[in-house]
Amino acid sequence: MTSPSKQQEPDERNWADIPYDVMANILQRVDAFDILENAQKVCTSWCKIYKDPMMWRVIDFSVNHARVDQLPPLREMCKHAVDRSQGQLVDITIMGFADNELL
Repeated sequence: MTSPSKQQEPDERNWADIPYDVMANILQRVDAFDILENAQKVCTSWCKIYKDPMMWRVIDFSVNHARVDQLPPLREMCKHAVDRSQGQLVDITIMGFADNELL
């Protein structure tokens, strides 16, 4: 019997134990900007998932007003995201910074 002063710690979960397909499904909900700026840099397993061309079949680069000051990097990020699709791209949304040159 445990003493009342000792509290049981909750079961710990390790993100590394989540199956690849489940983690990929979760990470598909992150927008392209946040993937390229942050999420792919979190850990090696996330980086590996984001290198999979299937993760880049649908790309959403809808720009809100907070990101308008970042237009030059956004253009390069958009090109990088399309390159990552390796020909698997089926849908892309580019709003707020697209022009004929980018297309």
